Amino acid sequence: MNLIEPKFQKKRFYQPLFPGMWFNQRGLILPEGCNYAYKMLNDAHKLHAIEIYLQCFQQTLENNALLELFCHVVHERCFDQLRTKEQLGYIVSSGACRSLGGVQGFAVIVQSARKLDHVNQRIELFIDSMRDYILNMPDDVFKKQREGYMVKKLEIPKKMHSQGNEFWNEITSHQFCFDRPQLEVEIIKSLERTDLLRFYDHYISLNSVHRRKLSVHVNPSAIALQGTDDKKLIINEENELAAITDEELPLPTNEENTETIIVKKEKIISEKQINLPKEEWIDNVHVWKSKLLCYPLAQSYEKIDIPVLYKL
Repeated sequence: MNLIEPKFQKKRFYQPLFPGMWFNQRGLILPEGCNYAYKMLNDAHKLHAIEIYLQCFQQTLENNALLELFCHVVHERCFDQLRTKEQLGYIVSSGACRSLGGVQGFAVIVQSARKLDHVNQRIELFIDSMRDYILNMPDDVFKKQREGYMVKKLEIPKKMHSQGNEFWNEITSHQFCFDRPQLEVEIIKSLERTDLLRFYDHYISLNSVHRRKLSVHVNPSAIALQGTDDKKLIINEENELAAITDEELPLPTNEENTETIIVKKEKIISEKQINLPKEEWIDNVHVWKSKLLCYPLAQSYEKIDIPVLYKL
């Protein structure tokens, strides 16, 4: 740092940014009760992909702790249900989705060979089951989940690159909360099951009037389906599904014959359906954005006096 700073100080060509130039992005406020969807095409692969984003609130220490604990509790369950049991696709992930402007929400991503209407239905069914999962979780299991996440959050980064990224994120967002993990863990200690249930009922539940959903659907284009593009980039759907099935199922034991394993492979999950609200499709992203309000920018936690100009 001592080697770099003098280089900027000696040259009159450089100066810090004006405060009005610090930010050029602000998070958009999705209206309550919305169910937006946007469709785009992919020329490279035959697979489909979908991301479901449920916008929640701005970043604060309390909001971060609540959202992160919820994501931690449902993360393993999401992977086990949608990938291992239902075998929707090779890539299944869930977690907090944050923007530089300080807005965050819960997101689920699935890459699948199946049609996205079906995938969307299965994701919503999983989300709908989460309330009972949290409600019926034994007390000792909930406490173990909470304590496990606290330990994970306080882990010292194993690489300087990881530590640098944490600090740099605080700088680029101008929040300057460099002891964030310790502060948020203190809040997580006080969170109870009822806090997660209130959060779920307000922001996540399909029956909530406050729910704000945006889904992005990626479908294979005509080029991908016809195989006219680079064939090395196109993934065979059957091979992908077969790879998932073979990976997740154990080998037959003495009590199980080959026929039993085949039945397991071909077992079709319950075709339970859930009534979803009608999607409002976005045709023009720029026009759609222009109609939405913006969140205020996240405020800094430290009052750091940053000079507008370096005094030479």
